[in-house]
Parts: sequence; structure tokens; C-alpha cells
Amino acid sequence: MSRLVFIAFIVLAACSPSKETDETRHNLQGYAEARLLYMAPRTSGPITALAVREGDQITADRLLFSLDDGTASARLAQAEAALAAARSRLADLRAGGRPQDINAARQSVAQARAALKLTQDNYERSKTLVAKGQAPQARLDQDEAQHTQAKAALRASEARLALVRAPARINTITAAQEEVRVQEALVIQAKKALDDLRVVAPVDASVQTVLRREGEIAGPAQPVLVLLPPAQIRIRFFIPEPRLGAIRIGQKVQFSCDGCDDGLIGKISFISGTAEFTPPVIFTEKERGKLVYMAEALPNDPASFHPGQPVLVTLP
Repeated sequence: MSRLVFIAFIVLAACSPSKETDETRHNLQGYAEARLLYMAPRTSGPITALAVREGDQITADRLLFSLDDGTASARLAQAEAALAAARSRLADLRAGGRPQDINAARQSVAQARAALKLTQDNYERSKTLVAKGQAPQARLDQDEAQHTQAKAALRASEARLALVRAPARINTITAAQEEVRVQEALVIQAKKALDDLRVVAPVDASVQTVLRREGEIAGPAQPVLVLLPPAQIRIRFFIPEPRLGAIRIGQKVQFSCDGCDDGLIGKISFISGTAEFTPPVIFTEKERGKLVYMAEALPNDPASFHPGQPVLVTLP
């Protein structure tokens, strides 16, 4: 019998209309919600330095942690050496022959000119002697042939000097230029890989949790730290279905909480499009069982709130 009475009491309570006071119409319970940043490196490796502790307030670009960089440093040194070699080869191709080759070609030209001068003198002398009948015609013919050979030898030496001085062919220089570009890209890649081993804070934040310590392995799926940027704190609350039509995104609201300063305000930034039942985290004694819509508001002073802190949201 007592059980039937209890059930009848529950049914009557559920069917009876509830009075909505002015306070419950304008005040909704909520809580501070934090969107955390999980900081992880781009590559895997052992942690060699941890530069922050839990509770630290850090600024953007502050070093958080670093991984072992032995392999990355060696690859960067290798890439830089290959780049230097490629640039040196390109410079040699543009400059032409080596200095020692050019000097040797110049000496050959000087010797050829001296030989030409000697054969020229012999040829002129022979012509004079043959004209006077003091030398046979065969001598003149021989000196003329030697003079002709000396002129040809000089032209060959001068051509050799010009060839040694000239830069390489355009297609060879173009290939060397492309090789320099490839090595420059490899150096940039190696520097990026080295920089990725030093993880810095993307924004001002507080260090919430240290997940891994020095000596442990970290990686893209193994974060080291959890950060909380103040701007990522928002107030989550639930709007009863009857009031949904009177509330808009961008609407101003007021906040109050235990130990907080007066006059805290913010704006509604999100209203869910799906209804749900009042969640257990909202400890209200009235309106249980009615549909509500989850909403979020961005406080003007997010640093005034702590994640999970109960907050009373006052609607206009």
C-alpha cells in the first residue's frame, strides 16, 4: 500500500504545474568550461628538457620542452655541407677554367708567339738570301712551311686559352643551379625538423598538467603538457525550452559565482540546435524533466573563472 501511495505522489507531482519565480526566469545555473591545448611535438623522441611546471603562467613563444636533437643536428650539418659543395661547383662553372689551367694556356700562347716570331725572321732572311743567290730555294720553302705551321700553332693556343677562360655551357650551368636549389630546400627542411624538436607556447596560457617528464618518449599522439589559454574559458549553461525564442547569440548576460567580483558580464556565443534533458551537473531542484538547450557565453574577463566552477547566469 505504501508503495502505491508513493507512486501516486510522484505522478501528481509530475502533473502539477510548477511556479516559475522571477529569479528562476532570469537566473540559470551553469559552470565554467575550459578548452584545453594538448602540446605535443611533431616527431617522436625522448624529452631532454622540460622548461615549465604545473601552475606556471607563460607567455606566447615561451619554450615548453625540447626533444633529443642529435640526429636532426647531424642531418642539418650534412645538408649545409652539400649546399656549400653545390654552390662552389656552380661558381666554378660560371668562372670558367681553374687558374692553373688558364696560366698554362697563357704560357702556351706566349711560346707560340715566340716560335712564330722566330719562323717569321727565318722566312724573311731566307727570302733575302735566295734573291741574292746565296741560298737554295729549298731553304726558303722549308722556312715558309715552318712559318705557316707556327701561325697555325698560335691560333690553336689562343683558341685553347679562350676555351679555358669561357664558362661552362648554359645547360651545364642550369643543371648546377637546380642542384643548388635542391640543396637549399634540403637545408630548410633540416632546419625545420630541428626547430620542431623545440616546442614553444602558441599563446599566453597557464600550465594545467605535465603529462610526461624528462627521459620519457613524446610524439604527435603523446602530448607532454596541457595548457589553458584564458580566452578559451567559457560559461556553459542550459536554457529552458520556453525561453529559447527570446534569447539570441550575441545577447549580453551577467555572471556571478562564489568569491567572484561583481559586475562580470559576457555575451552568448553559441546555442545548441538540439534539445536535451537537464544534465546531472546542474543541481537545480526545479524544472527537472523539462527540455533545455545547451548554450555558451564568452566572459569579458575569462581569467576570473576556473574550470568546473559553478556560475549563475543572469539573463536580461
